[in-house]
Amino acid sequence: MAAAGKSVVVTGANGHLGCALVLDLLNHGYQVTATVRDPSDLRKTAHLRDAAEGMGAAERLDIVAGDLMDADCWGDILAGKDGLFQVAAVYSTMSKNPQEDIIDPSIVGTLNPLRAAAEQGVGRVVYTSSIAAVGGMPEGRAKTESDWNENFSLPYTYAKTESEKRAWALAEECGLDLRVCNPGMIWGPHFSRHTPSTEIMSNLIRGKYPMAAKIGFAIVDSRDVASAHRLAYEIESAEGRFLLSAIDLQFIDMGKRVKAVEPKAKVPKIRAPWPLVQVNLLFDWAMGLFGRKRTMSRAIVKSMRRGTSIYDCSKSHKVLGWKPRPLEETIRDTIDACRQLEGGA
Repeated sequence: MAAAGKSVVVTGANGHLGCALVLDLLNHGYQVTATVRDPSDLRKTAHLRDAAEGMGAAERLDIVAGDLMDADCWGDILAGKDGLFQVAAVYSTMSKNPQEDIIDPSIVGTLNPLRAAAEQGVGRVVYTSSIAAVGGMPEGRAKTESDWNENFSLPYTYAKTESEKRAWALAEECGLDLRVCNPGMIWGPHFSRHTPSTEIMSNLIRGKYPMAAKIGFAIVDSRDVASAHRLAYEIESAEGRFLLSAIDLQFIDMGKRVKAVEPKAKVPKIRAPWPLVQVNLLFDWAMGLFGRKRTMSRAIVKSMRRGTSIYDCSKSHKVLGWKPRPLEETIRDTIDACRQLEGGA
């Protein structure tokens, strides 16, 4: 499906991945309608407009209001469009009311645009799921597109898994041409506010982790995830799910790779004994009573002990011709973006 003259919609366009995807699509000649909650909020849209103008593509970018929870708005947005990139999602691992704040918005916010796309006859939909929907079990074996997460210690993992399953069910029911990308932890540039993933990098270089918990990460660059979405849209044979991870690392090894790029980074040098992780959970809970933002929960700690973050992305390489960039480039650009966001700290 060639890009020339194609008009597509990108939801969540002011988010980390959404922004990277909009810029990638503009760079390849697409006409892009980018949806955000409030187009008039320059704090959340100026970076997108400025980037489009900087690449000489401002006339091919239209930023409009789109509320995932409002089923009625999507028909007009998608009318006459060739494709939909359903990127917008709730990305949060902590909530006092996970059903209301994470699970329900994830599911409803997935189905509303997809249902409207089917009603409007949109030719193809690329949906952003997550490696979390693939899971980390069984331990020690590389997970593939056929694996699904069945261990829901975190509301976020349940929300992503259930949302994707319902997206596939809706596609089957309505005859939607649906392709799904399952990225790992997204680093790289193009974020105007921190995500839980970019906060990890910020905390790493600032020395916020005195020790490394036994937990693995599948890391991927925002620009590479964006290109994979576009390729999944363009390539006729790109069916099903596509796992996106450039490298799978344990926390301690991830810190070493960051240190190699940024020698001043105060990364953890030793692994945290499991009893100490549990003590830290109690301390984090106590600090939450005094108004400090919590970073841990029982569910998060429980998830650390389940499975491994090893994924087989060979299908993405073969079908999409996907070639992620070196980790060092991703680390450097993420650090630079963190410092720009944080005022050069």
